[in-house]
Amino acid sequence: MAILDRFKKKSSTSTASKKTPSRKEAVKQSDVSKESEQIVDTKSSSHSKSAKYAHLLLKPHVSEKAAMLADSAIYVFDVPLSANKIEVRKAVEAMYHVHVISVRTQRGIGKVMQRGKVSGRRSAWKKALVQLKNGETIALVEGV
Repeated sequence: MAILDRFKKKSSTSTASKKTPSRKEAVKQSDVSKESEQIVDTKSSSHSKSAKYAHLLLKPHVSEKAAMLADSAIYVFDVPLSANKIEVRKAVEAMYHVHVISVRTQRGIGKVMQRGKVSGRRSAWKKALVQLKNGETIALVEGV
């Protein structure tokens, strides 16, 4: 008979026992929830920015020339081919909390290589040279 229980009228005693909050209480509760959401949003905003741009900085470009440039506050990163200077600037500022003065990019086209009769192609690449404000540094590979 459980099938027919759905169609029975519910007793009014169970609904009368539930009390709806007054308008003032509802407004107070909504204000408290909005304040707590704002607190959470301010804390997570720095994390969300760095997460938003995390895919733009593939890795730091490690070479002798990059190490010499790091002494003059210029850091080199490998970036995707689709990245532009504005995105790279925002990514570095969000990830490392520094001020970027300029961004220069270099793009390399993959060479065609042959190993006997088999021909292939090297991958294309792009790197970004990021200059920071005087006195700011990024601890990428210090002590190596």
